[in-house]
Amino acid sequence: MNDMTASIQFNNVSLYYYSLPRWLGGKPFKALHNINLCIEDKSLAIVGPSGSGKSTLIELLFGLRKATNGDIILFGNSLPINSPKVQTNVCKHMQLIPQEPHTSLNPYYTVYQVLKEPLLNLNDKSNHEVRIKDALKDVGLSNKLLPLTAAQLSTGQAQRVAIARALVVNPSVLIADEPTSSLDPVSRQKILDLLMSLKSRLDMRLVLITHDLQAAKTLCEDILVLNHGEIAEFGSSHQIMTAPNHPTTQALINAQSLIIPNQPNN
Repeated sequence: MNDMTASIQFNNVSLYYYSLPRWLGGKPFKALHNINLCIEDKSLAIVGPSGSGKSTLIELLFGLRKATNGDIILFGNSLPINSPKVQTNVCKHMQLIPQEPHTSLNPYYTVYQVLKEPLLNLNDKSNHEVRIKDALKDVGLSNKLLPLTAAQLSTGQAQRVAIARALVVNPSVLIADEPTSSLDPVSRQKILDLLMSLKSRLDMRLVLITHDLQAAKTLCEDILVLNHGEIAEFGSSHQIMTAPNHPTTQALINAQSLIIPNQPNN
């Protein structure tokens, strides 16, 4: 467990795209607009329909895109981070669980190589053999899988390896991008149970990108709803799921038949 505060801040962050240069009269497409967000001591689910800006927000977080306006601060460091040492430190504290496990795993690497790679990249000086086996144990997989390649794993096993790859560097924050979207219902529930267990046992914050409101409610204390690049609604998971205010939130809940009746006050 890390003693570093899991602090991620978006301060008035916007990202605009232009189909034509502005000097030719191009109008901005607002991929994100005036996002204010602080993730510190609670896990957060970011939900919204396709095209709402969820993926763009994560791309900004990992420096894959640059904000048009505003500031993004990771663990006290403003983006972009130019110092390799600081970049390495931030990467140790924030790791991604990708949406498609098979395509995110190097097809030429064994599970052992997949799990060792982040330790090498981040110049980790600990005992790699121990860290790798501990990470596999954390996700409920056997060491017998270490010599296998991604193609030899089931989708559920591949997703657990992807989670182990994120865990092996002992992060403070896990960013999970639709971690159950490619799984069957049984495997989905197992991954949700695993993430809940890891979150509690390892005292990590989770940032969950998802269309699955039930997963959001199960895993996260807070929910942020994006719509057309803007924050439509933000609140506790209970409040969002029992008394949604924005039409986008209501539509998402209705679509999954997850409306929970309001409870009378005692």
